[in-house]
Amino acid sequence: MTPELIETPAALASLCDAMAGQPLLAVDTEFARERTYFPQIGLIQIASDRHVACIDPLALEVRPHLTELLSDPGITKVFHACPQDLEVLELTLGKAACPVFDTQLAHALMHTEHQVSYARLVNQELNVDLAKSQTRTDWLRRPLTPAQLAYAADDVRYLLPLRQQQLAELETLGRLSWINEENARACARPASTEADVSQSWLRVRGKERLRSQELAVLQAAAGWREQQAIVRDRPRRRILTDATLIQIALVKPRNITALRKIDRIEKCLRLPELDALVESLCTAYEKAGSEWPNPRRQQLTRTQSAALTKILELLRSKAAELGIAAGVLCNRKEAEKLVLGKRDLTVLSGWRRQCVGSELLQSLPAEDCT
Repeated sequence: MTPELIETPAALASLCDAMAGQPLLAVDTEFARERTYFPQIGLIQIASDRHVACIDPLALEVRPHLTELLSDPGITKVFHACPQDLEVLELTLGKAACPVFDTQLAHALMHTEHQVSYARLVNQELNVDLAKSQTRTDWLRRPLTPAQLAYAADDVRYLLPLRQQQLAELETLGRLSWINEENARACARPASTEADVSQSWLRVRGKERLRSQELAVLQAAAGWREQQAIVRDRPRRRILTDATLIQIALVKPRNITALRKIDRIEKCLRLPELDALVESLCTAYEKAGSEWPNPRRQQLTRTQSAALTKILELLRSKAAELGIAAGVLCNRKEAEKLVLGKRDLTVLSGWRRQCVGSELLQSLPAEDCT
């Protein structure tokens, strides 16, 4: 099928009418986020058994027609690696594009590759080689070239055949309930780009150098930067670099005069912004030592370390038996939480609990098992 470029409201309305009532639609997005905090949608691709379309959201307002189509609970939207696409679509359309079927998740439930690429999967399962010439293209630049449109169309062209093939394989393995659970979890996951502002300090490079109150100052400075990035829709490091945040934490400025001595900060912030930043930093100085953040993971006791080793080995053994990656069952971070007494964990629910979660609990030291 030749891809259709949708650039007018009339064409979009006609496409949505043609696709309404379909049980399945393949969906993908192209976007950029290098110059903004929030992703900027550049293209939305949709395919059914009879249509392949590339919708240009820069040429027309895609609401409400596309919102109604993609939020229809009677239509399963088929993606490959859906989290970012769901985030971008929710920001664009105002509603979640659910329910979904994720071909990457489905593959992970049957093979040892945890996060297979779309091109590799299409090659493995359908024996089709996809062009890679547009992987670094600028999807916000217009006009779109024929090569871009062909590349974008291919991103949805093979999703429906892939799903059909995967469902047959999952049914043979008795794992249809597994993929249903994974797809439901993907839709339940918050799609908002906005992170917990109070935790934004955790992504600052160089934080390991800091101690005690310095970390509290970093937390306040990073939180202020995150809020500014959100309000101004700019990448956080375009507001202040990580190196500048580390300097602020080390110097611990308590007024604008001291803050101005931070290298290059006046080139980044105006006087009102400097004043607002100092005000945010003051909240850190008022915190008691017990409230200062700690970047270090809780240290495991000797008994807990031994339990973690046993759990990781059990996970590897069970994953080998199932023919999947151990990380699909439970990653190391979650395994550590299990050892430390956490129980609200993915591995202790649904198909994972049946396969290995209950056994993991039984392997814990008697006093820790609940």
